Amino acid sequence: MTGWYRRPDVLMVLSSAPTYVATREALKVVDPQDLTPLRYLGAAVVLGLVLLVRRQRLTLRGRDIPRMLVAGVLGYAGFGLLLNLGQTTVPAGTTSLLLNISPVFAFVLGHLMLRERTSSLGYWGMLLAVAGVVVITLGDSVAVGFNGDALYIVAAALLLSAFLIVQQPLLARVPPLEVVFWGSLIGGVATLPTARFAVAPAEFTWTVWLALAVLVVVCTVVAYGFWNVSLSRTSVAEGGSLLYVVPVLSLLLGWILLGEVPSIASLLGGAAALAGVVLLSRATASIAPEKELEPAP
Repeated sequence: MTGWYRRPDVLMVLSSAPTYVATREALKVVDPQDLTPLRYLGAAVVLGLVLLVRRQRLTLRGRDIPRMLVAGVLGYAGFGLLLNLGQTTVPAGTTSLLLNISPVFAFVLGHLMLRERTSSLGYWGMLLAVAGVVVITLGDSVAVGFNGDALYIVAAALLLSAFLIVQQPLLARVPPLEVVFWGSLIGGVATLPTARFAVAPAEFTWTVWLALAVLVVVCTVVAYGFWNVSLSRTSVAEGGSLLYVVPVLSLLLGWILLGEVPSIASLLGGAAALAGVVLLSRATASIAPEKELEPAP
């Protein structure tokens, strides 16, 4: 049996879970518009050094540049900026729950563009997932302050679903780690015009420095890398259910490290959303097993 440390899906889950906690901590002193280029340009530098040390040649060809540009804008620049804007008030665990509805958007896009089908159970799953999002967004605001910023997270989930469709063909021709390098570089550069350049390192506490390091190295370089390795393989379904563990770990980390106690609305709405996504994924997989819907990190 293959060890868990050789499973890219398991490693992706473990490295993705701290993303939203690290983002919340960094946003205490860094503006959302500044954090996005800081995260992705930092990751591009780290990945550039890794590729240099490994003497790995860049293989991106001219025909793939337009697709890579779109993928970088969708899955890095757009996603990162919306995530940071939303997390100024939305707790870490709730953010992870909301992002896990991306398979619903992915199915809708696939249905419109590729005529993908699902069963009646899948459509009920979609309705359940949407209902869960509504409960989270409009639910009790007493515990940790939910408001309209949750819609930024929902929009980020939509961009990630489109990103999945755009990026997938690249993984057949470009190494997964190189795709992360180009995506980080494009995403970081694309968000520079929105930056306020108000970063003041003198105000950083050790926890903020640690959060930035985790966000750049673990949650971007490592998590995106293992995510792309998983997506580049045809047997992703073997461990796909593990991806639904990310919100649970994020809720626990947010509770333990940031003191963000989940409200009843977030727990009920999150459970409904995840249940709906699972129903949709299973119903769709039963019709087209080779097309596995997969939530994004």
